[in-house]
Amino acid sequence: MKRRTQRPRVAWIPPFTGMGHERFPAAKELFEAHGFPDLEYCDIDKEPDERQLARLDRYDILYLTGGDPIGFRLSIQRVELPTRLRQFLADGGLIVGASGGSMQLTKNVSLFRLLTESLEEVFENRDEYEGLGFVGYEILPHLNRLDTSFLETVQRYSERVPHDVIALADGAAVVHNGDQNYRCIGQAKIFRRGVWTPIETTA
Repeated sequence: MKRRTQRPRVAWIPPFTGMGHERFPAAKELFEAHGFPDLEYCDIDKEPDERQLARLDRYDILYLTGGDPIGFRLSIQRVELPTRLRQFLADGGLIVGASGGSMQLTKNVSLFRLLTESLEEVFENRDEYEGLGFVGYEILPHLNRLDTSFLETVQRYSERVPHDVIALADGAAVVHNGDQNYRCIGQAKIFRRGVWTPIETTA
């Protein structure tokens, strides 16, 4: 993140206003501890600032926080953020996503729905849950917290989609540089056409 500039300006984007106000102070403290003092709150729910959203190019990094990915998707659409994010990337900006925020960058956010819906229910209207499609795969966060039966469902899910599902344990990450040029850091596995295998990762 610091390869862009020694002191990058970061827009911290949560899915919901209430959660955002509650968590931002701790997030600001954490970012400062890691050398990122210029963290700014950016609302896309109940208190969006159109002037701020229209000038995302002032930031070096956009950070999509964790949170319910289905609701996050709706908030993103409500303020027409997809077009703004695409332009930000085209201008050379960096987007970082955590958990539910990272799922927004992928092909679809329906993996989250498997927690409460059957596989068949998910596929009945899966096309209504498309993500931004900035990367050619789906992300499953919190791999280390998921039980075997759920992962077996994800395995069956992967049989029916034309792209990979990358599962990340807490603390792991995908660094994406375009098309299929990406690498994983930390504990990660890949689901591809119903086959589940570890991914070779870097430190």
